[in-house]
Amino acid sequence: MKHLILFLMLISLTTGCANMKKSLLVGTSIGLATGAALGNAQASGDERNKSTQNGAMIGALLGAGISYLAHKDKLKKLERERLISDKTKKDVPLLTRPKVKRIWVEDKVQGRRFIKGHWEFVIEEQSVWNQ
Repeated sequence: MKHLILFLMLISLTTGCANMKKSLLVGTSIGLATGAALGNAQASGDERNKSTQNGAMIGALLGAGISYLAHKDKLKKLERERLISDKTKKDVPLLTRPKVKRIWVEDKVQGRRFIKGHWEFVIEEQSVWNQ
């Protein structure tokens, strides 16, 4: 039983949800189900119903708390990674856009070939490093 609880807690910590609402919902659901199962297993007879309810409430609270902390930790890690990637992006100099000229070529017949009208693009000025 202890291994099952540990396994469920690890799963709840590793669930990577996209936003706080989903994280809390997943954590609360896992905690509620685990708490209800443990509460039901611990009591017998008339006490079983009350024990199941208490276990479900305690599990839901613990699951919500753990998922909240896990989500905040994940957000901090993502923010750190974003800051690091922004710093590396700033180290790379920028390139200017090349100047491109667009020319329409009309339909034409060359010998026995028909060439449909189309656009041709010519690079007039290459991109250069910008400081």
